[in-house]
Amino acid sequence: MDRYKSLIDSFKNHMLENPEIECCGIITKDFNYVPCDNISSLPKETFVLDPISLLKHGNDCWGIFHSHTKYHDDLPSEADKDSAIFSQYKFVVGSHSGAFYEYWLDELNYLRFRNFTKESLEC
Repeated sequence: MDRYKSLIDSFKNHMLENPEIECCGIITKDFNYVPCDNISSLPKETFVLDPISLLKHGNDCWGIFHSHTKYHDDLPSEADKDSAIFSQYKFVVGSHSGAFYEYWLDELNYLRFRNFTKESLEC
């Protein structure tokens, strides 16, 4: 199985564990997915990746994944912009519709996004 399909499958499996909340995790530099706790006080609306997990995997972190619940829009939210300030990481959001996007802040501080594809892993 290629690394892109393996990541997507891992994201989907984590999302299915509890579709009522936003799940989150770390994408390692060798493109494995490490599910983490969402410690947000509003996990149905936002995610806060457990900082202990990030410290534990910080040197091996390519990116951060989180899901939107089945009740939210597929696209990155304005709240997602806040997490994108950490430019050392790639960010991926997934939805229960099957859409996955990568997102980042551009040089003008605008939230940009595009489909998350195999080519995303080559950057």
